[in-house]
Amino acid sequence: MTTEQKKRKFLPYLIAGLIFSYLAHWLVKLYDLAPATEGAIIFDNARLDWMLENWSSKSLIDFSFTAVSLYGAGIALFIVLMFYLRIGDRGRYRYGEEYGSARYATVKELASFRDKEPENDMIFTQNARMGLFNKRLPFNRQLNKNTLTVGLPGDGKTYTFVKPNLMQMNGSFVVTDPKGLLVRECGKMLEDNGFTIKIFDLVNFINSNQFNVFHYMHDEMDIDRVATALKEGTKVSNNLGEDFWNKAEMLLTRALIGFLYFDGKVLGKYEPNLPQVADLLRNIQREHEDVPSPVERMFEELEEELPGNYACRQWQLFIDNAKGRTATSVRIMATTVFAAFDHDVVRNLISRDSMEMEKWQTEKTAVFIAIPETDKSFNFIATVMFTMMFRELPKTADKILQGLHPTCQPEDLLHIRLILDEFVNFGRFPFFTEVQSSVRSREISIDIIIQAISQLKTVYKDQWETIFNNCATLLFLGTNDGDTMKYFSMRSGKQTINVKSQSITRGAQGSSSQSIQTIQRDLLTPDEVARIGVDEALVFISKQHVFKDKKTDVQQHPRAKELANSPSDKNWYRYIRSMSDMDDWDANVKHTFVPEKTEREVLETELPLEVEF
Repeated sequence: MTTEQKKRKFLPYLIAGLIFSYLAHWLVKLYDLAPATEGAIIFDNARLDWMLENWSSKSLIDFSFTAVSLYGAGIALFIVLMFYLRIGDRGRYRYGEEYGSARYATVKELASFRDKEPENDMIFTQNARMGLFNKRLPFNRQLNKNTLTVGLPGDGKTYTFVKPNLMQMNGSFVVTDPKGLLVRECGKMLEDNGFTIKIFDLVNFINSNQFNVFHYMHDEMDIDRVATALKEGTKVSNNLGEDFWNKAEMLLTRALIGFLYFDGKVLGKYEPNLPQVADLLRNIQREHEDVPSPVERMFEELEEELPGNYACRQWQLFIDNAKGRTATSVRIMATTVFAAFDHDVVRNLISRDSMEMEKWQTEKTAVFIAIPETDKSFNFIATVMFTMMFRELPKTADKILQGLHPTCQPEDLLHIRLILDEFVNFGRFPFFTEVQSSVRSREISIDIIIQAISQLKTVYKDQWETIFNNCATLLFLGTNDGDTMKYFSMRSGKQTINVKSQSITRGAQGSSSQSIQTIQRDLLTPDEVARIGVDEALVFISKQHVFKDKKTDVQQHPRAKELANSPSDKNWYRYIRSMSDMDDWDANVKHTFVPEKTEREVLETELPLEVEF
């Protein structure tokens, strides 16, 4: 706390000056009344003694001034004014905070971030919670709901953070599920409480909902978005020397994706999908130099049907500028990317769509995306999916908030949380920091989960700090990474402590001395950050002191009994996704359960009478 010396007030000094001036005038008049001693100096003792003995004989009220009394009054007033004008201590002090004011936040301080209804909270630790809906919180507690969690394998990221927040069931969720267990353990609980469950399995590629990126492409601008997402998701090098080839490959990729978009979706001839790009690449090369290839003829036909369309313009740029070996090299580069779609299971996974992103903010939905932890070969599909998600979800929210949605009003908009475990395994999302900073007003929040800052630096380079800054809450569960230790030590701040020094001299004339000084130290040094308890966590909320607390115990949640723990558990979620039109039919019918009856009960059932017309 800063303490400053207050500026002196003039009025008290003026009043005191007038009082002392009158007193000086009165004493001078009293001195004049005293009998003078012959030959005495100006201030003789006899006159002073007389004044002490006879002061009461003079009236206290005397406004008859003489030259000498006025002189005395003036001197008294001058002395008082000198006290007012004296140079004082103009210092600014922060007692006990000379070198830093960092400290641990208290439970009471963080309680002000909670919603009055516990189920509306985001859960960080046992005592650290934050209301998910800003409109229900005081203005000075309205922060963005983006979070970033750091923890090593085994630090309880899923057990202490992901599961407790899913159990709140206060909106829709998109959750990455690296082990594929989260949907099994939480799926039945969510489904029993009215959630629609969507599963996208990039581990097994079967028993999954399907995702077709063309279903979410609404204009030609989306062609560039999909092409960029594919490029970022499959990038293996940041070598700037490859920039020419990358741009040439992007030109061809935009042309082929654009062809499918205009020919299939705009003209309505068929349902396009990404594996068809690989089919186009197989037919792009001429068998005879003078005979156009099948793909060239297809572009010519598209130009006739849609003159000047974006896909044909991109194709023409590629044809005009990539000749001979250059064109061959670019085709090979594109082929290496789209060859991944030749696997039947991959082709089937993305040939049609049953994800229904447009419903996630109007109907409670839980989406589980299974990604492999070790093999990243097909994670670029998830990168494309999230890229379109970052486009589709804000677009749907804007329609609802602007009153343009056909069925939902602004008050019906659901908050949707994207809980991204193993965030860096997706590769680099295009324009992610811009998305992260803009989704708050659309009831969308992003929860990033990583193991160390070094991971984020590897993928996002200098943008890692922006990603951190866009998160109002940081949750630290543990680390062995040096950069991570230093960051959270810095984020904890500096504190002022007292150091007692004692010196003892022994001998015939021994002596001792003791001194106390204030010095600066980190509230948490890097090694202290790394050595927090296994059951402890650090919570950093924007504009607040760091909060040290016990990790959340999922078994203490009111819905703990609804979770499943093993395949033998009655709550273990079992599901079947046929990966066909049956999934669409199944998602749009009401399921009713036929009660079991014995043979006798069936025979005794009265049938309706037949009516003849």
